Amino acid sequence: MKNHRKELIALRNGERPPQRSGEYWTEEEVRQLTIMFESGMGISEIAIQLDRSEISVYQQLEKRGFLSAQSKPRNRIKKERTMADCLCPFCGNNTCKNCGKDCSHAGNV
Repeated sequence: MKNHRKELIALRNGERPPQRSGEYWTEEEVRQLTIMFESGMGISEIAIQLDRSEISVYQQLEKRGFLSAQSKPRNRIKKERTMADCLCPFCGNNTCKNCGKDCSHAGNV
């Protein structure tokens, strides 16, 4: 277990790149990947065993339908500020001279 930990740290830090990095996955590797994942082995352990990066193992598992794709972050719609949206932490009055400023209480620079 300790050797695997050192090996994983070396892979993550880039001290030792995976030997199979950048090469196509063979049918045998895909079969091994499937067996290892279905038996409960973690992505890091699989990466060490197959001498691949954790990212490539994740991508293969995703491609084969074992993991769901990570969702993209939603774009936030910028809301137009109105006079009623005073951000002044002191008064809450929309006629304040600081109305609409994010940090009116931060002082002058």
